[in-house]
Amino acid sequence: MERPPAGWILSLGEELLTGRVVDRNAPWLADRLLRMGVTVEGMNTMGDSPGELTSFLECLDPFPRLLISTGGLGPTADDRVRHEVAGLLGVGLVDATEESVAALETLWQNQHESPAPEHFLDQARVPEGARPLRNRAGTAWGFAVSLPAGGRLFCLPGPPGECRSAFLDGGAEDEIQGSQRDCGGILQGLFHTSGVPEAVVEEKIRDLMEAGGNPSMGITAHGKQVTVSVLAKDEPGGEGADAILEARAVELRERLGDLLWGRDDETLEGVVVRELSLRGQTLATAESCTGGRLASAVTSVPGASVVFRRGWVTYADEAKVQELGVAIETLEAKGAVCEETARAMAEGARAKASADWALAVTGIAGPDGGSREKPVGQVWLALAGPDGTWAVQRMQWARGGRLAIQDGSVRDSLEILRRELAGLPRLPERPANRVARLPGDA
Repeated sequence: MERPPAGWILSLGEELLTGRVVDRNAPWLADRLLRMGVTVEGMNTMGDSPGELTSFLECLDPFPRLLISTGGLGPTADDRVRHEVAGLLGVGLVDATEESVAALETLWQNQHESPAPEHFLDQARVPEGARPLRNRAGTAWGFAVSLPAGGRLFCLPGPPGECRSAFLDGGAEDEIQGSQRDCGGILQGLFHTSGVPEAVVEEKIRDLMEAGGNPSMGITAHGKQVTVSVLAKDEPGGEGADAILEARAVELRERLGDLLWGRDDETLEGVVVRELSLRGQTLATAESCTGGRLASAVTSVPGASVVFRRGWVTYADEAKVQELGVAIETLEAKGAVCEETARAMAEGARAKASADWALAVTGIAGPDGGSREKPVGQVWLALAGPDGTWAVQRMQWARGGRLAIQDGSVRDSLEILRRELAGLPRLPERPANRVARLPGDA
């Protein structure tokens, strides 16, 4: 008999099929499940037509041990999940808790003069016998039921914040974690690098990836961040997944050296903020082509207020002069995209913010404005610190488009500071004339 899939994720909503809304729930759920040792072996996206969910559940063969659906639990006519699941089980709907419906009635009355309609109150009801999953971020309750086919179905709201609340606060994660205790362990580790292309990282660990077996490995690139994933499983009668994963982690640290900056949920901006905080030092930013994305990345980290002093978006040349003290003569002779301008921006930001460090970025994000001497994707990054100022030219991947150039510039800027704080070799220069051109490039 074919082995039942461990897990399956079902995303509901016409807005997902048309591309109007991007599904953010399925990737997040797959990651959470894998961390608990549940392998997701299938994902489906479907619309809201009547009976569509019922037909899918009746025809899915073999049925997964665990199925999670998102969407279809709101108050509108196309939100049919709770009714279809109840019909499939041959039961009615009941209040999720003694107070659930009353709470929605009060909410409605505070905003309307008419009594709350039943379709609105249904958000607080679940199929009889289901386990309610509280949603602290919205009005629609999730629920979990055991289906006749033998699997466990968890129905979660569609909005990402509400989906996560029902999964975490509502108890879905706890239940799934508990059901996994008697199963073989699976652990995933993510190891992050920055500043070099995927091919450079892969060459250092190619033999480990080609070897296969346990643990299995993968590699993905997003902007200038390259992540190596390691999936370890318990060996029957042998080593546990944790020991296998940690042994590979040691090997990766030896192979990747100073390219490796973080693991699992760590972010490069988080590492930089943490190191600055430990030193009691502060940071300022001066940006042109990135338009504030560098400051946004730093301030997205909880606790960044301890280290971040001030940021400037000096997009126009006159702003560079007026706000940061860049010499007019420099701009007239060299232009905005050059080493001298980047250094002056960093030094001006550091002085005006009275910060220990200042990062500056100026470049050509495109799609227009480039030339043979200064092509789209060329950026100059500068770091001003206690020991002086230095700058480096980097060529971002122009084919990725404007946002990719900006993201790569932000990541390279953070990598420059991370390396300086750690006493590592500086990020190497990557000027435009050293970037191989592909057929069709201008």
